[in-house]
Amino acid sequence: MIQLHVLNLCHLHELNVNKEKLVLIKYYSKFIFIASLIVFTSACTFKFTYNNLEYIIPSYVEGMVSLDGILEKRVEQQTMSLINWHRNTQLIQYADLLRGLKRDFGLDLTEEQVSHTIVTIELFWQLLVEKLNEEMVVLLPLLNNSQLEELFVSINKKNDKFYKENVALDKDEIAEEFKERLLDNFESWLGDLTKQQKNEIQKTATMIHSTAHLRLKLRKYWQENIQEILKAEDTIEVKSDQLNIFFNQFNVERINILADIRNKNIQAIALLTVKLIHIATPDQKQHFTNKADDYIQIFTELKENR
Repeated sequence: MIQLHVLNLCHLHELNVNKEKLVLIKYYSKFIFIASLIVFTSACTFKFTYNNLEYIIPSYVEGMVSLDGILEKRVEQQTMSLINWHRNTQLIQYADLLRGLKRDFGLDLTEEQVSHTIVTIELFWQLLVEKLNEEMVVLLPLLNNSQLEELFVSINKKNDKFYKENVALDKDEIAEEFKERLLDNFESWLGDLTKQQKNEIQKTATMIHSTAHLRLKLRKYWQENIQEILKAEDTIEVKSDQLNIFFNQFNVERINILADIRNKNIQAIALLTVKLIHIATPDQKQHFTNKADDYIQIFTELKENR
């Protein structure tokens, strides 16, 4: 949700809200492999960050490409439009999702319920992606040739970093990465884990299939196509139309390409989540309830612009 990836929930994630998932110059990356547990920063940091996105997002974009005064103003306007949409339509849904997680937390939790939660989080993320696409359709055609060159140099650097950190790993390194992520996620929402829970996470980490190699191909495919569209001798209107068509087609292809691995990972994560919650201690249950309540309150306050 945002990882609300409020940007992975999954998805504001993966709902993992961080500025790299809200950026207007965006290419798609991380698979949302958290189950019923949404990964956020600390409650205090999250609220502060969200309330400052109108400054964070333009600053991030300017780190990717130099903007002149007119384009900088357009980025600021589009950013405010995106934030207002998210604040007024998405936050209450995040709060409702957490209420559902609180309700389902216990011995009666099933793999089907967890899988449904993951799919719901992915739908949140997909909706955010679509809104980001709408912003890019407006903004990207406004870049001049110099700005485009700078943008694609930045993207190449990020793709190189993505390769080193996610693709150029052996099997053991990948399993270790998944283990650390799972430990961080579940410890964030359950508190200190028992030895049995850590063992279950260790076993599941070896069962998770990496999509990094496929996602890198998709990132490069995305880059090549928008580069071709944006460097063509067409009007801004034509480029916007072509970008819109490509983004819609790309989203469908991305989902289809990742579908098989995604489904296997969802099954593994759903089973793990059920196991961990079924053996959760009273302290862990209280930890989860307290954290969920904190975020429900935060989402409600942010929705009301407080």
